[in-house]
Parts: sequence; structure tokens; C-alpha cells
Amino acid sequence: MRSAAESVHLVAASVGFASFFLLWLAVVWGIVLRNGWAQTRIKHATVYTFHMVVALLGLSLGIVHALAQLANPVGLIRLVHVLVPFSYRYDRIGIAAGVIGLEVLTALTLSVMVQRRLGHTRWRALHAFAYMAFMLVVAHVLVSGTDTGPGYVWGSVLVAWLFTVVLWLVSTVWFATTRRRLARNVNSQRQPGGVLAVNVDAVRCGRFAFCEHEAPEVFRLRSDGRLSYRASVAVGEAQSVVRAAEVCPTRAIALTQVPSVVMLERRADPAIEEPRSITSTRDRLHGRHRLTAALRLRRDTRRSTRPGRPPLS
Repeated sequence: MRSAAESVHLVAASVGFASFFLLWLAVVWGIVLRNGWAQTRIKHATVYTFHMVVALLGLSLGIVHALAQLANPVGLIRLVHVLVPFSYRYDRIGIAAGVIGLEVLTALTLSVMVQRRLGHTRWRALHAFAYMAFMLVVAHVLVSGTDTGPGYVWGSVLVAWLFTVVLWLVSTVWFATTRRRLARNVNSQRQPGGVLAVNVDAVRCGRFAFCEHEAPEVFRLRSDGRLSYRASVAVGEAQSVVRAAEVCPTRAIALTQVPSVVMLERRADPAIEEPRSITSTRDRLHGRHRLTAALRLRRDTRRSTRPGRPPLS
């Protein structure tokens, strides 16, 4: 039969691992929500609700995991160690990483209540600290977890961490811009001409900034909450704009292709051009007539000025 200390440790460890994987799922789903990858199949409200429920459940289990350490009759962790980082002298780094990560996640969860007052741009920048908090939680599990000895346990934690890092790198603006630039260079010869007109319905726009993430060179969410955008883009550069229109949860972006007018240089029709031989023959004839007329005039002048003969009338 297990002792009280073993039972408390089993409960704390089980709740801790459940909290870790729920927080991992919330972070991954948050990346999906930020990029709008599931908006074409699932409504935005459903995706957002799932993200919030999983994040709250993971955070709650994390708090339970921290408080369960206080119930261990043979443990040395006190309330001050759970609240103040680096106060536990036996495991400063590992416990401090878990405490800081849990506190940052709690602050980010509470910031949802003042999201409108902060503004979407500031709140989104603040919400980026969730990735840092998750990395601290990973460090806490690997450093302080006494049950991470088996390879499948710490291997699962490392795989979840690597998957999150790769997914975050793929979703960055730099990666998206580089991918669009490469695709534009490859498909530049195959893209048709024309201009794509962009129109955003200000009434339907929800200011989720998915369009800015997909096409930052066209859309930009300003600090006052309004969306500014370019009214037209070239069809060759419209791949990211079309993607932004697809992921918009409110379908507020309308795209219209306007064909371009190409001015052609006017050239003479070779069918109606005069043959070179005819033109040259005509020129020779005109030159011969002018030479004949000049010779006649010179001859007449000599005859009129010859002595002994009356001038010609």
C-alpha cells in the first residue's frame, strides 16, 4: 500500500503531465488560430473557444500541480517557493522556471479581460510571451521532473517542444515573406497580366489581423484598431492576397481582377509597303528626268548666247 507521500507525489506528477500536454495543445492551437489555418473549415468562434477552454484547463491543472506539492508531508516546498522564483535553494533553476512560466501564463489569461482597452496590436504583442512561458514549462519538466527518467517520457516532451518550435518558425512573417518571394520568382513567367482590386468591408471586418499575417505588404492593422490596405496589387503578387481573403473569418475581403491595357507599337503593314525595286526604279527615273531637263536648259542657253545668231524668243 502506498504511503501518503507517494500518493501525493503520484497525483502531483499525473496532474503536472496532464497540464503540460494541455498547455502544449493550447499553444499549438493558438498558432493555428493566429494564422487562420483552420478558418476555411471551422468557424472562428469555435476555434477561439476551443483554444480558451484548453488553455484554462491546462493552467488550472498547473496551479493544482503546484499546490499539490504543499500537501506532501515529507516535502520541503513551501508556499513562498511556489510564488517567488529562485527561493527554493535545492532546485533553483527548475522550480524557478516552472513558477515564472505559470505566472506568465496566468497574467496572459487575465489580460483577455482588458484586451479591448489594450488594443488588438498591443495585446497580440503581449500574448507572444506565451511561447516563452511554454519554453519555461518545458525546462521545468525536464529539469525538476523526477519521473522523466524513461526515454518515452522525456522523448515525448522533447518531441512536443520541437514540434512547437518548427510550427512557430513556419508561421513567422519572415518565413511567409520568403516563401511568397520564392513562389513569385518561380511563377513570374506563368502569371497572367492585370491588376487585382482589393476592397475590405469595414462593417464586416473583425480586426483579427489574419490578413496582415498572410500579406503584410498589403494589409496592416493600425494601433487605433483600423485596417489599412492597398487598393490594388499586381496579379503576379496576388497569391498572398488571395490567401488572406480565404482565411478571413468574416469574409470581409473582396477581390476583383481588372485586366491591364497593353499599348502596342504601331508598325507599317508589310503587305501594303511598296517593293524596294519599284521605289528604287522610280527614284532613278525622277533623277534621269531632272538630269535631262538640266542638259536641255544648258544647251538652249549656249545657243542663245552664240555670236551671229539672234537670241531665241
